[in-house]
Amino acid sequence: MPRLGEILTAKGVLTTDQLRSGLEACRRQGGRLGTWLVRLGFINEAQLLEALAEQSRCPAARALELATAPTEVRTLLPEAFSRRHLVIPFNRRGKVLDVATANPNDAALIEEISSLTGLVVRPHVATEAALTAALAIPAVRPRAADAPSPGPPRSRHRRWSQFWRVSAPPQEAFQAMDFVPAPATRHAAARFPGLEPLATPAAPRREAPGSLEQLADELAQASEREQIADALLSFFAPQVARTALFALHQGKVSGWAIRGGDEGAEQRVAEMSLALDRPSVFFNLAAGAALHSGPVVGGEGNDIVLAALGTPPPGGAVIVPLVVRGKPAGFLWLDNGPAGVAGISMPLAREAAALAGLALEVLVLRKKMRARLTAGKGRSRVALPKDGGRDDQS
Repeated sequence: MPRLGEILTAKGVLTTDQLRSGLEACRRQGGRLGTWLVRLGFINEAQLLEALAEQSRCPAARALELATAPTEVRTLLPEAFSRRHLVIPFNRRGKVLDVATANPNDAALIEEISSLTGLVVRPHVATEAALTAALAIPAVRPRAADAPSPGPPRSRHRRWSQFWRVSAPPQEAFQAMDFVPAPATRHAAARFPGLEPLATPAAPRREAPGSLEQLADELAQASEREQIADALLSFFAPQVARTALFALHQGKVSGWAIRGGDEGAEQRVAEMSLALDRPSVFFNLAAGAALHSGPVVGGEGNDIVLAALGTPPPGGAVIVPLVVRGKPAGFLWLDNGPAGVAGISMPLAREAAALAGLALEVLVLRKKMRARLTAGKGRSRVALPKDGGRDDQS
């Protein structure tokens, strides 16, 4: 059986460095490789499901099929069994039962399901997030035929109210459901009589940021690290809902500055500290990745970062390393809240981060020059003997 990482890299949706980061996360935290690759933002649920189907050579079961499985099919297996083995029966045709599982090639598990149900099992592969989200929706067992009904006859279809009691992590649940919010429809208004059309009020738009030339001038004049941070935050403030900076030093990522966060975000970011060896979105960037653009979902390290950023939680982020002398020294974070990376120019983010990296490098060189000058002045103050150091006793 081909390995999942090999399939994803062969498809071109995953790099070798990203695969290495995912494997490291599995080694440290446990869990499935595919789940960690999605959590780290390297691939999405659709790409993972396609690769799992190719790996297992079993048909794929989408999250929506699992979440809307009929109650009479869901309850063919005991709930405790389904949760323990992460399996969901979601469709039945006569004596054939379609079952979704993360391990469709587990012959012992398939045989046990067939023994419990008395049906012929047709295994399907599903992602861990999709299975977890569907299992979080309670499956109400049907009433006995002679049991009195407390109200009007219920439809055989599940009620929408049951779908609002999902206890799975929201980000993973919505990603697994391929949730795409419908664009808001705008309508022209009219007044009576005459039905004269009224102008629809324009949605507020953010101003475009200043030019890169202006940013370069500000960074060139910066004599302190905080001036660099202020220039970057001010540059993106008109266009991006939230801008944050993180420093990287001696294997630790620490909060540097933030603009656009909620009350208390500045203090939380200033106090944030994250060891780089803990799986997070910064892990791959510190290893040499040029940019991250996409979701930043749950995980040990990412949870620390998201907690520091506060509300509203970002639907995604653009993160670019600040490179000093060929090595990442920090990270520029940009997000538009629930809209994620929508409207954020990645080329602009790269150019701004490159300029900031050069400005930081200049500060380092200035510091070294001042230290060398101070050391040179100290040496020049050492007095020599008046006779030039000669021992003349004549």
